[in-house]
Order: sequence, then C-alpha cells, then structure tokens
Amino acid sequence: MPNNCKYLIALLLALCAVGNAYAQKRTVEEVKKSISDLSADLKAYKSAQSKLKPALEHQTTSAAPETWWVAAKVEFGIYDKNRINKSVGNSFDVKEMGMALINGYDYCKKALKLDTVPEVNRDGSPRIDKATKQPKVKTKFSKDIWKKMMGYVIDYSAAGADLYLAKDMENAYRLWDIYYALVSTPQQVVKHKVDPDSVIGETRYFQAMAAMQIKKLAEAHALFEQARTLGVNKKGAFDHDIRVLLQLGDTATMVTVAKQAYALYGQQDVQYMRIMINDCIHKGDMKTAEVMLDKAILMDSLNANYYTIKGQIVESQASFKEALPFYLRAVELAPDLYQTNFDVGRCHYLAALQFINDNPKKSATKLLRELTPYLQKAQTFLEKAYEINRSSVDARSILRDIYYRLSDGEKLDILEHGS
Repeated sequence: MPNNCKYLIALLLALCAVGNAYAQKRTVEEVKKSISDLSADLKAYKSAQSKLKPALEHQTTSAAPETWWVAAKVEFGIYDKNRINKSVGNSFDVKEMGMALINGYDYCKKALKLDTVPEVNRDGSPRIDKATKQPKVKTKFSKDIWKKMMGYVIDYSAAGADLYLAKDMENAYRLWDIYYALVSTPQQVVKHKVDPDSVIGETRYFQAMAAMQIKKLAEAHALFEQARTLGVNKKGAFDHDIRVLLQLGDTATMVTVAKQAYALYGQQDVQYMRIMINDCIHKGDMKTAEVMLDKAILMDSLNANYYTIKGQIVESQASFKEALPFYLRAVELAPDLYQTNFDVGRCHYLAALQFINDNPKKSATKLLRELTPYLQKAQTFLEKAYEINRSSVDARSILRDIYYRLSDGEKLDILEHGS
C-alpha cells in the first residue's frame, strides 16, 4: 500500500477518534443540561442514564471526573424521583432505588479519585500543607461530591432495610456497607453529622444477618462482633454469631461468644452453658466442667442433657455404677431420646459383664439365672434406643450379645435379618 494511502487512513482514524471523543463530551454536556431542568421526571433521568453509558466507557470522557460526577447526579436523580413517587403514593421500584444509590456512590468515588490531583513543587516533589502536614491536592468537584453523598446517608440505611425485606441480600449488604463507610468518614475529610453508635450498631447487626444469608460467614462474624461493641446486646447478636462460628469451625471464638452471652442470658438459655461445658470436657478439664454442670442443673433441673453430660463425666472419673443415677434421671426426663435410653441400657449391660467377671466359679445354669435380670434391664432400654435410632451400630451390637446369652433366637434372627 502506498505511503500516502497509509497516511490518509491514519489521518481518518485519528479524525474519527477525535470526533468520537468530541461527541461523548457533547453527550456529557447535554445530559448535564437535561438533568438541570426542573421539569425533569423519572423518565428523563432514565433516558439520561442510558444516553450517558457510552461516555462512561470512552477513553477520553471516562478519564474526566466530571463525567462520573454527572453520572452520579443522574443516579441520585433516579432515586429521588422514585422516593417522591413513594411519598405521594405513586408506583415506585425499591430495587431500582437501591441500585441507583449504589451506582451513585460508586460513580462519586470514581469522580473523587480523578478529581484529586496532587500539587507539586518545581522539582516535582509533593507540596505539603503547612497546617495539616499533608500533601496538597487540587480539586474542582470534590467538595460538592462529598456534600451530595453525605446528604443521602440516612437513605442508604433505609434502602438497605427495604432491599432486606425484598430478599435482595446482596444489595442490602452493599447499601449498609456504604452507609457505614459514609458515617465513619473522618471529620477532617468532610464535616457531617455522625449517627449515634446505637443506630450504627443496629445497621451493622442487620448487615451481618444479610451476610449470613449470602454465605459471607467471616464478614458476618466481624459484623456481629462490631454490632455488640456498638451496644447491640440483643440475644440474636450472640445466637446468630454462634451459628456462624460453628459453620466456620472456629470453636475457640464460639466459646468466647458463648461466655459473653451467658453473662447476659444464661438464666434464659442453657445453650451457652452447654457450649462452655463441652469446651471444658474437650480440654480435659473435668473439674471445671463438673462445677459448671452442677450450677447448670441448679438453674435448669429438668434438662436431661445436663444429667447425661454429668453421668459421662462421673463415669470417666469414677465408674459406670456411680454414673447410672444421672443417666436414670436423664431417661426419666427425656424417655424418647436415643442417648438417654442407650446410656442406661449400656450401664446395665456393663453391670452384667462385671457380674460374670466377679463370679468365675458359678455354674453356667446358676450364672445365667442370676445374670438374666441384668440382661433384661439392659435389653429394655437398648431396644428402645434401637427403635429410636435404627442406624446405631453400638445398640445393635450389644443387643446381639444379649439375645445370644438369653438364647432368644427369634429376636436375634429379626435383628440380623429383619422381620
């Protein structure tokens, strides 16, 4: 191809690029003018939103802070028009309102970044402000941008609540995150009224609830923890956090949270004591576990789980015989639980085995006659346990031995092959 042709093509391409850039700049100006018209309605703002999209992607206009600032004002306009419709009873779109606030914030942040130009000395070094000791920067729109964003602080919190109720957890989470970013903006950056800790804490709590539902578990824990430090000490702030930590497998932190909850709600809910006791048992600190259990039983003497755990500790420290009274109390309180029936049946079975070991010289006939009451007691409870949980290998194994010793071929056959 001749050089002059190549030159002409390059020139044409350059002219096209310039023309396109000019067109996008003109679009930004047109949009800016259209939204400044007091008669602009929701339809006009949405038209401006669509018209401005190419300018947000063009190399020249996307590098200009004013492009993003105009785009942000369009989004806030869409939110405002919906809000007015809502207030007068006209149709409005909750999700559109939420997304407009999110987009408005994101565009403002982009505009701020592009609008902030560091001042430099002649040698190229940063110019330092004598008063603040910070590098000086030049801005054109930043003051207005901050003022705009801070004017919607309460709206971000309210819109988050609306989307939470609409089951849009992702965007509810995002709106509340923006709300917190705004209220925690340092005063030296922009002067604004700071919401009280109780309001911020409640918002963080509900953001944590949204985080749970979108499986942001680590974030949910951090948010529940922060909510509590901000004064949200409702029971749910502990209970939901414990569930999150259980899913995360963070037992140590779960125990810490349970201890905090116990101090406030221990009389009301036994789960915190149970978590603390299980932690002691896991660590082998049986003495502390027993002290805590005795206290728990005094608080809730009708809780079968406490007697089961107490029996397990006594059995590990002393013997099954000393543990049996606790297991019997547990099965009395909860007669339809697998564990309570299994523990009592197992103890009677162990008593039968010990009777055999203690009487090695007895005849088989006499031994079986004296042994039968032990085996029958064990059989009663173990059959109940196996009925409750057919997948129990332990209950099945002991019953097999009991039926064999009692020569109960019929039950043994049913156990092995089913009825």
